[in-house]
Amino acid sequence: MNLVGVARRAAGSAGGAGLRQLARATPTSASGRQTHAVAAAPPFDGERVKPRPLSQVPGPPIFPLMGSIPAMMMYKEFYQHKIHQVFFRMIDQYGPIVQIKMPNWSRGVLVTRPEDKEIVLRATKDNPLRNALPSLKKVRDEAMENFFDKQGGLLTEQGDKWWRVRRGVQTPMMRRKNVEAYLPEVDAITLQFIERMAFFQKEFGEMPEDFLQEMYKWALESVSVVALSRRLGCLDPALAPDSEPLKIIQIVGDLFRTLNDCEFTPSRSSLLGCTQTPHPSPWVAVERGGEGARGEARREEWRSSGACSFAPPPSHRMALTNIRATEASLKEALEKPGAEERELTLMEQLLLRPELSHKDVVTLILDMIFAGIDTTSHTMAFALYLLAKNPDAQRKLQQEVDQVLKDNPETLTPAHIAKLSYTKAVVKESLRFFPVAMGFMRELSSDVVLSGYQIPKGSAVFMLKLRGRPEEHGLPSAREFLPERWLRGNDLAASHAFALLPFGAGTRMCVGRRLAEQEMYVFLARVMQRYTVSYIYGEMDSTMQLILKPSQPLRFRFTERRA
Repeated sequence: MNLVGVARRAAGSAGGAGLRQLARATPTSASGRQTHAVAAAPPFDGERVKPRPLSQVPGPPIFPLMGSIPAMMMYKEFYQHKIHQVFFRMIDQYGPIVQIKMPNWSRGVLVTRPEDKEIVLRATKDNPLRNALPSLKKVRDEAMENFFDKQGGLLTEQGDKWWRVRRGVQTPMMRRKNVEAYLPEVDAITLQFIERMAFFQKEFGEMPEDFLQEMYKWALESVSVVALSRRLGCLDPALAPDSEPLKIIQIVGDLFRTLNDCEFTPSRSSLLGCTQTPHPSPWVAVERGGEGARGEARREEWRSSGACSFAPPPSHRMALTNIRATEASLKEALEKPGAEERELTLMEQLLLRPELSHKDVVTLILDMIFAGIDTTSHTMAFALYLLAKNPDAQRKLQQEVDQVLKDNPETLTPAHIAKLSYTKAVVKESLRFFPVAMGFMRELSSDVVLSGYQIPKGSAVFMLKLRGRPEEHGLPSAREFLPERWLRGNDLAASHAFALLPFGAGTRMCVGRRLAEQEMYVFLARVMQRYTVSYIYGEMDSTMQLILKPSQPLRFRFTERRA
């Protein structure tokens, strides 16, 4: 059977299933109290109302080169690392559809109505263009061309380049059996991290101010067993400050901050550097002299080995080194009798995909590390905060964990995870209150009508994820943290299937979704099995660093539930 054909059908069945399932839901029209200074447009009826042009969509002034940035600078949140709240303020002022132009985006609109999101996602499902990180693509195509060969991977590519890689990774990354194979190791890492939490609690009476950095270590250790097929030792109490894992965490944080500046601030680097000249990302800065004599020695070592024409930064070196080791062991294993019975790791499966090049696999592993540290850490940080502030929800979660884990297993199994329905609902509700990504983008490949406006082909549509706001149409008690709303048959459930899409939807849905969810379910189950969490330092907010992160130190207190 043709492997490309199999992969294409797999991508269609896995990615398209979500949209087909959502299509069966009966959407409701937008309703609820309006709080906008400008009234929202009525739902469009093609037989009675002629759609208005994009130029008539309400919004702030748009300037040459800087687009909507000058208008955004009028909001105080712009200077507080809260650009996501600037977008919310614009929604409050102009309505649920707002015309906007960011320096690196096509002219387009912000939307909040689930009906509009559904229209956009259905219209773009066959060609889901998401030109959301042009600065990262610029770096990969030009500043690091020798490494990436102009193949930027799932994060930055579009069209045929993107489809080729997505078809190759869809089945290995999304297959439930592959994800569950890593459950014992993820569980062991989490239990080790909880022992570190116990040390902090005993030593300080609460978590230290840099506890988020500790959570980054947990997340990197968890993603490394999947992406690299090995532990990195991130949770070693004696981990040296200049160790490779801590360098990687620093690089990822620097990259998020740099990309945030490139995409959302009016600095010279973001308005000119990222779109017209290669931007010196942290990875490039490390490669181009940041390591002094030691860096030059490493460059010479890599050049002489033939691995690369330059010495890549720690994350790149780690990916390349581990892939070479995996290839060697895989070749040896395949030559042994009974090789066909051996279960392959995720990396081995990817290396054997004929449609994926060696660089494709390296780039995917880098992106897994890049996307798998801050995102899961921040989500779990917000979840702990929300549970601390909502003790009823925390008790319900503990009751479920006690019931499911009553045999006190040394290792969680897929059967345990399958029964953690309230735990899964807590993750989903936490992502509604504090979405780590403020939204997701599509570039239209055809004209569509959104809220009564004709939005032309080529426009960017940025679909905002809202946090407990009245604009979340069809969601009762939107300002309350109520995980039970996501349990089957609950009256508090959203009446529109597109009301919450934390991982996106369709064929461009996050390919690491199953892996991330498994990590988070294990984390909450194990923490709640042992502890009750509290937080006494007031209200937590979010700040933006390309993704959203907690605004305050995570000084949680964990009280033992069992002796």
